[in-house]
Amino acid sequence: MLVEKRLAACVSMVKIEQSVYRWKGKIEKSPEYLLIIKTTEKAYPQLETHIKNTHPHSVPEIAYLEVKGGQKDYLDWVNESCSSSAMLLRVPLDLSALKRASEPPKEFKSARKPRTLS
Repeated sequence: MLVEKRLAACVSMVKIEQSVYRWKGKIEKSPEYLLIIKTTEKAYPQLETHIKNTHPHSVPEIAYLEVKGGQKDYLDWVNESCSSSAMLLRVPLDLSALKRASEPPKEFKSARKPRTLS
């Protein structure tokens, strides 16, 4: 969904057999997936909002690493893949979808506004 919405160029999924963490004073153990999401600084705020609005956990793990460089062709591909102008050319206008997207599920309405990149 993140790639389809052009919020990410690529999402790599790594299955973790067991994650151990403290939650609300108790030690928890559960399997999980680590998602490595390749995106741009421009697309990040919308990506973070989307994750917070759709993730089943009240505090999903969201951390970013700043990319200071890399192979130019790859970085160009990431930028092109997350381009909102390209998205506008390919997505038909569906006002009912916009209304649904602007109304997060009830359990997320009380969540605080996510902190995004400046």
